[in-house]
Amino acid sequence: MPIVTVVDFMGEVQKEFTVESGTKLLKALIDHEADIVHECGGIAKCTTCRVTIHKGVPTKKTQAQQERFERAIKAGGTQFDHPGVFLSCQVVVENDMKVSVSETFNSVIHDSQGKDTEDKVTPDPVWIDHEVPDWWGN
Repeated sequence: MPIVTVVDFMGEVQKEFTVESGTKLLKALIDHEADIVHECGGIAKCTTCRVTIHKGVPTKKTQAQQERFERAIKAGGTQFDHPGVFLSCQVVVENDMKVSVSETFNSVIHDSQGKDTEDKVTPDPVWIDHEVPDWWGN
């Protein structure tokens, strides 16, 4: 079973747990009480559940994520233009991963962490190739 390691922005391990292969990353993070915001409930309509995947970067991504990121980049969101940044609601865990959460709960700007999420990737995924450059060290 794959191991998911959650680290903070300094690389310090916050949580580590195993999941069944094929588990949606956001669902795994919620189920293991990782501090992650997910306002839309994991349907690729917002970007609050984004993570940086430091190890185990998938070689596929969803068309929904690609389109959401393209809109964000056009609007000036340069943080979305990185090969390790994903929406955790659009990632299926198949191998060990080390991730850091981009947006954690803050009671000043969030009413809650978000709605629960389905077990499967939503909307129905159209998978496209995702190129991971050698410099990312996957």
